[in-house]
Amino acid sequence: MPRVRRLRREAPALELLAATLPELRLGLSEAAARTVAYEVFEKLGYGAVAVTDTTRVLAFTGAGADHHRPGDEPIRPVFEALAERRPLVAPLALRVACGHPECPLGAAAVIPLRLSEGPAGALVAYATDGAPLDEDDVDLLIHLGEQLSAQLQLSELAGSARAAASAELQALQAQIEPHFLFNCLNTIASFTRTEPERARELILAFADYCRWTLARPGEFISLEEELRHVRSYLALEQARFGPQLQVTIDATPEALAVRLPPFLVQPLVENAVKHGKTERPLGLLVRARVRRGRLKVTVRDNGRGIAREALERVLVGEDEGLGLANVHQRLTAFYGEGVRLKSGVFGTVVRLQVPA
Repeated sequence: MPRVRRLRREAPALELLAATLPELRLGLSEAAARTVAYEVFEKLGYGAVAVTDTTRVLAFTGAGADHHRPGDEPIRPVFEALAERRPLVAPLALRVACGHPECPLGAAAVIPLRLSEGPAGALVAYATDGAPLDEDDVDLLIHLGEQLSAQLQLSELAGSARAAASAELQALQAQIEPHFLFNCLNTIASFTRTEPERARELILAFADYCRWTLARPGEFISLEEELRHVRSYLALEQARFGPQLQVTIDATPEALAVRLPPFLVQPLVENAVKHGKTERPLGLLVRARVRRGRLKVTVRDNGRGIAREALERVLVGEDEGLGLANVHQRLTAFYGEGVRLKSGVFGTVVRLQVPA
C-alpha cells in the first residue's frame, strides 16, 4: 500500500518541479519559497510545508498557518540539518518548541536545499494526525530536495549569465551610431518648413527612441513596450526612406502581454533595415504569436541576404550585425537557446522564442 501511495505521488512531484523552475531560476527568494511550499503542500498532501533560508522561515502553508508564519525563526532541527548537511527527521518537531495549545503539527522531515558553496535553506514537511510521514515520504522528499537544489545551483549559473547579458545590453545601448542620429536630424529638418506637423511627430519619435535607448529598463518588459520602441525607430526610418520601406507589425493581444528581456526585437528590426536595404523597396514583417506556451517572434525582410558561409560569423559578432549577435547571446544566457537565422537571395528570417 505505501508503494502504491508513493507511485501516485511521483507524477505530481514532477509537475511541481516544472511549476517551481521559473521562480527558482532567480534563486531562493520569498516568491520562490511560496511557490515551492504551495506546490509541495497541494500536490503531495503533507499536513503543512515550510521553506526556510539559513536564518528564517520564508514561506509556510497548511495546518498551523494561523500561528506559524513567514519571518519566524526555523525550528531547531532545521539548523541541525543545515549544519550537518543531511536530511533529518524530527519525531517531535514543533510539539516541543511550539507553545500554541492547539498546534496540529507533529513530526517533521527537514531536507536541506544546497547551493554550490553551501546550504541555501531547507524544505520542511510536517505531519498531522490526518497526514502522517512514513519512510516512503521521507525518501520522496529527499529526492525532491536534490532536484530543487539542482535548480538552485543552475540559478547561480544563470545569475552569472544574466550579469554577462546585462553587460552585453549596456554595450548594445552604447552603440547608437552617429550617422543614424545625423540622418534622423537631417530628415526632421527637411520637414520643418514643408510639413511642420510631421516634423513635430518625428521629434517626439526621436525623443522616445533616445529616451528608451539610453534608459536602464528592468530585467523584463512586455512585448508591447518593446514594440513601442520598435515603432519609434521605424517612424524615423520610414520618414527617411518613404515608400522604399514598407513595414507590417502583426502581434496578438496575448503575445503583447508576454514579458521578456528588453532590446530583443528592436535590434533585429534595426539590423534588417541597416543591412537589408538595397536600391529596391524593403518589405519588413514583424510577427508575434503565442503557441503552446511560448512566445514566437519572427522578423522577416526581403532585402539583401546573408551569405551562407557568413551566418555563423554573424551570430558570434565576427561579421556585420552586432545587434543580432547581442540578441543571440542574451537569449542564450536567459533561456539556453538563441535566435534561429535563415537567409538567402530572397531575404532574411530571424526567429526567437521565449516562455510565455
